Amino acid sequence: MLRNILRRDWIAVVVCSLALVFGVAGCWAKDYKDPGEMFPTTDFTALVKRVSPAVVGIRGWGVASEPRVFDPEASFPDPPSPREWQGAGVVVDALAGLIVTANHLVANATVVQARPQDGRALDAVVLVRSERDDVALLRVEPGNLQALTLENLGTPDVGEPVITIGNPQDWGQSVTFGIVSALHRSCPGIASSDLIQSDVLVSQGSSGGARW
Repeated sequence: MLRNILRRDWIAVVVCSLALVFGVAGCWAKDYKDPGEMFPTTDFTALVKRVSPAVVGIRGWGVASEPRVFDPEASFPDPPSPREWQGAGVVVDALAGLIVTANHLVANATVVQARPQDGRALDAVVLVRSERDDVALLRVEPGNLQALTLENLGTPDVGEPVITIGNPQDWGQSVTFGIVSALHRSCPGIASSDLIQSDVLVSQGSSGGARW
């Protein structure tokens, strides 16, 4: 049963790919008809209220595979030191305790926690991860979680609106807004060349959170 659930959700994740970028073309209050008109006013309040309970903070602790600090005088890197990675994730199956997040948050972590809005710190196990798409699937002990249903809305169009929900620096959830800037992009450190570029602001600590 769990294998089927994992397969179902992982297929949905791969379809959605990097950082959970989804189109929201149907959320406009009105169509944009004339280039001379003002940018359409859109109220995302209802959407944010529906999505935000499924967004959790992600924390990982471990030793990076490659050191960050170099000693220019000795000409060799300093020994790797313990690090903490901060980001966000999205609950995709509340009954199974499945969470999708960014791979780079957990790839080198030996301890991973998911933190719902109620303040709990839930130990998480990394089930599957994809370095190519920078996506990972975690599992926590289920209980009092709210999931977000993944949907395949097809390929977004350049110019479609995007909102992102994350938890930067433990300040609490924040929401930012932007548009899809380009399709079929590549990014250093990620093997996939079919990424979606957006101009939406993602503060440090919000990587892996929901973009809709």
